Amino acid sequence: MNTSNPRHEMTRDQVLVAYAADQIARTSLSQDDFAQALNRALYQKCPRKAAAERVPDFESAELKGDGGEYLKAAGRWLKRVQRLLGGEQELPSWMEEAWVAALEPEWRERCINELADRYGLIGARAAGVVGCPVSAFGQLVAGIGEAVERCSVVLADGRIDENDLPDLPAAIDRLLLVESKSFEMRRRMENELAIHAGGKPLSLVG
Repeated sequence: MNTSNPRHEMTRDQVLVAYAADQIARTSLSQDDFAQALNRALYQKCPRKAAAERVPDFESAELKGDGGEYLKAAGRWLKRVQRLLGGEQELPSWMEEAWVAALEPEWRERCINELADRYGLIGARAAGVVGCPVSAFGQLVAGIGEAVERCSVVLADGRIDENDLPDLPAAIDRLLLVESKSFEMRRRMENELAIHAGGKPLSLVG
């Protein structure tokens, strides 16, 4: 999926919610699965803020030692996440990073790429995160094939205009993936070249 358009009609928090909803709709993962993943991510990334905002800590001895209270807390947390997914409540900014981290890898990467594209950036892995170059290259090759297929539909008549609007989001989504993987591969190669030339590794901005 891709929610981008020239005017960015959706707000950033709406984009995050849309990706979570799309993941739930297209996988076997339920709202409860996402709620639990979000809970873990919140306590990994901002435990003090999570506790201050009354996010239940399911790893705490208090909840682990009381099955009844654990189930009640899980039910309340699920309803809270459901209100966010349903748009009844706005996603707070302090929760955004954990929300992205709670997404499955495919949806997380697409979400990051789209948000980066809004600011004219290219989505990349966080500094210090080493990915498998063979895997990245495989994803790049697959992405190029899909981008060619999507763009061929758009360019079938030799131009891009309003008639292509239904096909543009999918084409943009694949092009963003190609940009991201190309950037990742290039920086890996540049880093290796810099190291063996006596320089320092380059820092990724992502």
